Amino acid sequence: MRALHGAKYQELQVRRDATAEKLRQAEDRAEQCRGRQQDADQQASAAQATLGMLVPQREAAEKHRDACMARLGRLADERLAAVPDDLPTTYSGRPANLTTGLAWARCLLADAPGGTDRRTALVRQRDRDLALLETAARKASTGLAGFDRQVTLLSIEDTPWRRAVVADPAAVRGQDVPAAVQDLKATAAQLEDDLRADIKQVLKTSLFTRLQRDIQLRRQAAVELVTQIHDTLKDVRTGVAHVGVQVEWDVRDDPEAQRMVDLIGKPPSDDTFEQMYDALRQRMNEKAGEPWAERVAHTFDYRSWYDWKISVTHASFEAAGKEKFREITARSNPLEALSTGERRLATMLPLLAAAWPMYSATGYAGPRLLSVDEIDAAFDERNLRQVLALLRSWDFDVLATAPFMTPLIKRETQRAMVHEVVTAGRRRITVPWLWHGHGEPQPLTLDMTAAQPQDTP
Repeated sequence: MRALHGAKYQELQVRRDATAEKLRQAEDRAEQCRGRQQDADQQASAAQATLGMLVPQREAAEKHRDACMARLGRLADERLAAVPDDLPTTYSGRPANLTTGLAWARCLLADAPGGTDRRTALVRQRDRDLALLETAARKASTGLAGFDRQVTLLSIEDTPWRRAVVADPAAVRGQDVPAAVQDLKATAAQLEDDLRADIKQVLKTSLFTRLQRDIQLRRQAAVELVTQIHDTLKDVRTGVAHVGVQVEWDVRDDPEAQRMVDLIGKPPSDDTFEQMYDALRQRMNEKAGEPWAERVAHTFDYRSWYDWKISVTHASFEAAGKEKFREITARSNPLEALSTGERRLATMLPLLAAAWPMYSATGYAGPRLLSVDEIDAAFDERNLRQVLALLRSWDFDVLATAPFMTPLIKRETQRAMVHEVVTAGRRRITVPWLWHGHGEPQPLTLDMTAAQPQDTP
């Protein structure tokens, strides 16, 4: 056979041996698969048994899940919470599906107070809020009693929650507080729309006309006063360090302030009143909840439209022999470079200059009274004399306190009445002295001679 077939026979022999080896390997693999199949069958039987035991738990979990979803829906139904805008909802505002409900629950729990059990913390917070709600309901009922209304708390079925309703004491059903508040807001908005035209007309014909006139008069008077203060201080310099003060009062660098000044200065017209009405509503809304008078005052307080600009000069500020003023700002205060007495003098000058034109007004007749506490405080001898000279040159009637008599016994004071306070134990008496501008003060005495009683018949 080998001689007959030669190489082909040898090749078939090799192939037979290889095929036999593959068959043996396939039988081994089949045996292994049968072993794994038996193991899998055993595991499947065990898993099936486990699933059979878990069926009640799964059914209980599904019921609990559905109950939680229903309670989440009740939160939206009762308007105790709202699903975030980025989550899908049903037409009634409930979570659209389980995934939405889980995401919303995570958001609610994320806002809970710290701690390991956030649900417990939320329950405690709910109980505290319910207690506060009962207190608020009693207070609101007391306030609504005059309107024949009361706030009642109703229990919501199957929940520990309460619903607050507003109703007539004899009514069977009431209206939810949020709905009642919303209705009141809608009614107020409707009334506002209905009355807006009438209010505008009243404001145009009376309030705005008077306000515009009165504010303009006061603003002009204030401008004149500042001008007089400026002119009064223009040439006033202390004799020691040439301290001087300049005062300016300009419109603030603010569009709203400039707009109000422009409106007040315009002649009356429908367009002007329309703009004033819009400004009134805008600025009054900034003081919502305040009394009417305070809201109107805030709207038309012309002082808030202006800023003070105060500048100070000093001998040390001079440049090339020329006087130089430095403005006082929040970041730079040139008064800090002055001595304590010079600072006090620079502070007093604008106040004295403001009082002088008030007392110098046409038609004024009366004392030019100023009250100065510790007139010599922080002043050295030269600065004190400078202050006394200014008070005398402006013809003020000064009531001042001083620790001793000597501060007022200066040539610049000229004539002064001095009351010396003498303490004896718990008693205090004053001894009057009169100084005529020279020499020593002379004590004043009272004539204590009593009238003799006349004889009676």
